[in-house]
Amino acid sequence: MRYLGPHACEEALERGELQTLRIAPAAWERAAKLRTAAREQGVVVHREPMDSLDRRSQGQRHQGVLGEGEAITLAAMDTLLAQVRERGSKALVLALDGISDPHNFGAILRSAAGAAVDGVVFPERRSAQVNETVMRASAGTAGRIPLVRVVNLARALEQLQEAGAWVYGLAGGPGSRDYLEEPFDRGTVLVLGSEGEGLHQKIQEHCDGLLGIGMPGGIESLNVSSAAAVMLFRVLAQRRQH
Repeated sequence: MRYLGPHACEEALERGELQTLRIAPAAWERAAKLRTAAREQGVVVHREPMDSLDRRSQGQRHQGVLGEGEAITLAAMDTLLAQVRERGSKALVLALDGISDPHNFGAILRSAAGAAVDGVVFPERRSAQVNETVMRASAGTAGRIPLVRVVNLARALEQLQEAGAWVYGLAGGPGSRDYLEEPFDRGTVLVLGSEGEGLHQKIQEHCDGLLGIGMPGGIESLNVSSAAAVMLFRVLAQRRQH
């Protein structure tokens, strides 16, 4: 796994996943704190030309800092289910149905980390996977939360329901409730679909309810990563009032 940019490298170092750190001369002094911390943990640090980092990153933005190391360890579904049961009405899980853009995926994971969700569930097919682009888009924070990759997302939703959570699909339309009217006073799973297709019909059928975000400004919808942030922090705000 490559970690692009100083934030992603800092997060990887904190998790013990960073093995090699490469820094361009232009970023050498700026990254002094990161260099020192990396060496203290036995990470190999190289001073390397910017064009070399450009080749290693395959043209992706790295700000003169590139790390290499172990990939994020994905969590097991059973572990997440146990956490949901333990947390009860405070459980909060995000499920992603076909988010294929890695930048959106990373931005969603950053919001999920900020909201301290119990886990993010995503399918192994027709979905972005956790790679360096996703890590960079999340500013490296993707590793702070349990990420669960599943073969069958519909079955995963059933398991979460059996563990006591209520599953809400984000989908506008006549069958959906205004998200502002929902108290979120029980274990909650928020399911978001892709920007192009939204939630697949089969996934909608596995939801306990559908919620919509009103758009008084007249635009059709929010970007999916923005919608994820709105929903996650609405849940937290509602729970704080109770």
